Amino acid sequence: MKVELPERTSAEIGYEDPEYHDLEKVEAELRRVGEICHQCRRCLPLCPSFPTLFDMIDATDREIEGVSMEGFDRVNELCYHCKLCFNHCPYHPPHEWDVDFPALMRRHQLARAKRDGVPLARKLTTQTDLIGKLGSLAPPLMNFANRNRASRVMMEKTIGIHRDWVQPSYCWETVERWFAKRGGPQVEGARGHVVLFTTCSVNYSDPIAGRSAVLVLEHSDVKVEIAYDRCCGMPYTDTGDLDSARRNAQRNVDDLLRYVEAGATVVVPGPSCSLMLKEEYPRLLGSEAARRVAENTQDLMEYLYHLAKAKKLERDFSVGLGKVAYHAPCHLRAQNIGFRSRDLLKLAADEVELIDACSGVDGTWGMQARFHDESMKIAQKLLGRIDESAPDHIATDCPLSALRIEEGLGAKAVHPVVLLRHAYGISAE
Repeated sequence: MKVELPERTSAEIGYEDPEYHDLEKVEAELRRVGEICHQCRRCLPLCPSFPTLFDMIDATDREIEGVSMEGFDRVNELCYHCKLCFNHCPYHPPHEWDVDFPALMRRHQLARAKRDGVPLARKLTTQTDLIGKLGSLAPPLMNFANRNRASRVMMEKTIGIHRDWVQPSYCWETVERWFAKRGGPQVEGARGHVVLFTTCSVNYSDPIAGRSAVLVLEHSDVKVEIAYDRCCGMPYTDTGDLDSARRNAQRNVDDLLRYVEAGATVVVPGPSCSLMLKEEYPRLLGSEAARRVAENTQDLMEYLYHLAKAKKLERDFSVGLGKVAYHAPCHLRAQNIGFRSRDLLKLAADEVELIDACSGVDGTWGMQARFHDESMKIAQKLLGRIDESAPDHIATDCPLSALRIEEGLGAKAVHPVVLLRHAYGISAE
């Protein structure tokens, strides 16, 4: 197969480069990469984008040249940026063909947003901090609205969130409020110093995970501070709102840099958010400050694993966990750090079953009514394996995967750090 490389691939062109949003350049790269994918087809079972692309190619004797830009737009709509195809691809960089399908899909998405704009309904779904703050001011009202069938039907018709998608609960005592009420850090930090970027999901909707992170870290004499004022910006990248993503990134880097300069590691209890800080912030901002924050950011369980490896993690577990079904999120696997949550849970559980299947949510894609059925098909492998496992506990680092598990099985999944805290016998109150 003859492959003509462009001067620069999607992964090499910066967001600020005019070529990045040039639809003619994007189309040329779509056809180049599409031809390689067509000849390979290794990623066929991963997500709806690939079978859709291959069906269009097979439907014309012109193969990749017979696919219209409208067809490529459909492929792009079906990509939910799980990033699994990057590691699965035998031609990903560094390679002479340099196929980076996730980077190309992001580039195409941003070019489409520049061309077509972002619908108001989609913009509303990105306002996670505003929704979280309102929800934490009046949790009973927000939670009732999120569970009332009539309001959910109205929500589906107005902003496009499927009526069966399980909405997160909201709590008055956010992680920030709880941490301030208890008086801030409680240990000197002989074994480490971290700043917890709680994420919007944990801060407003899963404060038990945030509390558990603080308590587990402090149990091993790690000093914990909290710095969270705004979302990491990942929802904006889902809609192609690059300006808003960059604005949040810059403000978060400004907030976190002073902790990094004081010797702290930024720890993040959500894989999409830790991936954003590690990989996207340097690309969005191109600054030394962004690179320093990225280099000093770890996923929460990644940090705890390294603490355990250095023999600094307490292992005085007093409560058995029995059998745990652990779901490894796509955005954690994309970080290539290993299955650290599984490794840590093995310290306290009788058995840990690793389930490395996609939940089909990935940001806001799987909760949208127009993609919900497709999303549920993707999640069937995950849901089936959990059900067959018959575990005592279900764990996942991803808050959206936890909601999908609840939607599909009616069972609660918790962050692995919650199970570690429980195994220590430490109360979250």
